[in-house]
Amino acid sequence: MPNPPYFSLVKKLSLILLVYLPLLVAAQIGGRHPYDFLNLSPSARISSLGGTNISTYDYDLNYALLNPALCNDSMHQTASFSVSNYLSDITYGYAGYSHTFENIGNFHTGIQFLSYGKMIEADVYGNQTGRFSASDLAIVVGGARQVDRFRIGTNLKLINSNVSRYRSHFALGMDLGGAYISDNGLFAAGMVFKNMGFNITKWETPDGVNTPLPFEIQIGVSQRLKHMPLRFSLTTTNLQTPKLIYYDKDAPPQVDLSGDTIKTKFPFFDNMFRHTVFGTEFLIAKGFNLRAGYTHMRRQELRSLNRGGLAGFSFGVGIKVKMFRFDYALSSFHAVGPTHQFTLATNVGSFKKRQ
Repeated sequence: MPNPPYFSLVKKLSLILLVYLPLLVAAQIGGRHPYDFLNLSPSARISSLGGTNISTYDYDLNYALLNPALCNDSMHQTASFSVSNYLSDITYGYAGYSHTFENIGNFHTGIQFLSYGKMIEADVYGNQTGRFSASDLAIVVGGARQVDRFRIGTNLKLINSNVSRYRSHFALGMDLGGAYISDNGLFAAGMVFKNMGFNITKWETPDGVNTPLPFEIQIGVSQRLKHMPLRFSLTTTNLQTPKLIYYDKDAPPQVDLSGDTIKTKFPFFDNMFRHTVFGTEFLIAKGFNLRAGYTHMRRQELRSLNRGGLAGFSFGVGIKVKMFRFDYALSSFHAVGPTHQFTLATNVGSFKKRQ
């Protein structure tokens, strides 16, 4: 039986991954980097599929932010705006636009933002001196081209973080992405090296270490069924960090009823699934879709001790009304409550045609 057309791509991606992983092994990912807002989902559709997806190839320009290689002709003159009430008083969103230049390539640009709201300012003695606003912002420009049976693309990011009225930090970031789309369009695969770059202004830890950008390697696949209105996606995340489970080395040892020390066990399958994000789309009609996703790492880190609830699960719906597409997503964070995200998109060129 001959290998499917995407078999050679999978082998190449696996080889690249095996080469780079030993060079990039690190301990944990949480709290080690500034500008973590770059990893937030840019749209309600992506949030409902688990929060990340780098392999869906269609009209949605928000996928180009996660994998620049997915920017394509069907996104031409599309504009999109998303907003979400994240947690507490935090608000984030993304606004983007895509344009295709004939014989040159596909391009997109956008602004990713996050506002932490108003905070109390105080001196070293605890005396309140007023209130200030904190926010993060990234201006993104990206493009993609077709190369034989593959697509390649890159995103460039100018990143800014205002942590107080007196401190503002800047950085430059870049994403490199690749994608393969089968001839019938039912299967797609992608690979991304995200958030490579450096700080323009120093952002040091208390011990003087300059913190890096939140670099990440992702590989993903999407498969749409030929005779059923379903699309499944699987995205593997944080491949540069094999072990995602955190163990506090300074914590006192645990003992059983006999007084013997309990050895710390490393749950292999738990750790493996923390690298995965699952998503499903029910393409019920051209203008109506239902979506669901699951993120195991979010569930394990945010569930309560005795019950998990819906932590890690996400749900959404997409509706098209004439020239507008509306998407909604609900992502469960369990004890801290759910988040709601809304996206409105339209093709600007369709307005010109109607005039």
